[in-house]
Amino acid sequence: MSIKEIEEAALSLSPRERAELSYKLLESIDSEIIHDVDKIWQEEVNERYEQLKLDATERKTAELVIKEAKSKYE
Repeated sequence: MSIKEIEEAALSLSPRERAELSYKLLESIDSEIIHDVDKIWQEEVNERYEQLKLDATERKTAELVIKEAKSKYE
């Protein structure tokens, strides 16, 4: 089935059915994006953990990080 055929079939649905279909399609896209973001964050966490184990990173208190961030925007 081609995209054009799917489009024609979708447009022949009732407004309620089109709304349900569009919700399911958008939800499927969002879940793929969320999965990718979760994977990227997990990789970042693993990398930071390895750096901490090797003592290859500068450690700062939360208070210092917040103070530095605020000073950038004041």
